[in-house]
Amino acid sequence: MADIELKRLKASEIVLKASRVARLVGHTELTEFLGFERNGYPTDGSSTAWIGRAGRWADKEKETFYTQPIAKVEAQVESSQQAIDAMRGGGNYSGDVALLASRDHDTRILQSSVNLSTWAGICGQVVATVYGMVTEIYHELLFSELQASLFASTQKKVDGSLAAASGSALEKIERISDRLRDGDPESVSQALTTCRRLIDSCADYVFPSRDELYKMGDEVDLKVGPQQVLNRLQAHTHVCGASKSRRDRLRRTLSDLYARCSAGTHAEVTIDEARFIFLQTYIALGEILTLSAAPENGDS
Repeated sequence: MADIELKRLKASEIVLKASRVARLVGHTELTEFLGFERNGYPTDGSSTAWIGRAGRWADKEKETFYTQPIAKVEAQVESSQQAIDAMRGGGNYSGDVALLASRDHDTRILQSSVNLSTWAGICGQVVATVYGMVTEIYHELLFSELQASLFASTQKKVDGSLAAASGSALEKIERISDRLRDGDPESVSQALTTCRRLIDSCADYVFPSRDELYKMGDEVDLKVGPQQVLNRLQAHTHVCGASKSRRDRLRRTLSDLYARCSAGTHAEVTIDEARFIFLQTYIALGEILTLSAAPENGDS
């Protein structure tokens, strides 16, 4: 990107360098585009999507375009520039043909200028297209790296909390992963049932059942018996001092997940949805289990 921004490389060199980037990251579209730029554009219609982006239309209505590879386009740029340089200063004309010779000289300069503009425009457009796609790749990689870093950090905390919450919690997660990889309907059903049991075990750990109601300040009194799993998780978030908006979000999330993991809905859940349910359950429980380490005050 810096080579393009600082104009340190020619268009053909940028194409070659970007080709390596495309190969390393496996970017199919960029690889295809750069292949046309290196080898030339075929006339069978397979390159139509890239002709406009590369500024190569000669006459779009007649569907004629410049097929030359970028290296030959650069050669045309240099040739046109040399022709203009050679004709600078005019010519030494005299006699009866001086006017005609002068006009012919000016016409040749004008034609060379037009040619230079066309070929240089293609080079500029190709570089701009490469820059746009490489920038997109850069931001995707940057976000992916950030996302991976954040997830790895969170995963370390969550796994530790789950291990403390239940000696079999991590084994349950491993079983869920194995079942989801199987992909058959019975595996999906078992994975969802395991998700529900994981929520139950975490509730038992953070807030064991009680006979008496749990009073949430000026809000509501919650039943926190053995069957009130979600109420007990909500009570735990209140004990940890989580803000009301955060408690409400976690309550809604777990309520939806718990309902989706119910036996009556298993037949409606696809393998893809089951994977997301598992991930969301893991993240939501991880957030709840790590709340005690960071109590909150007020509503954020």
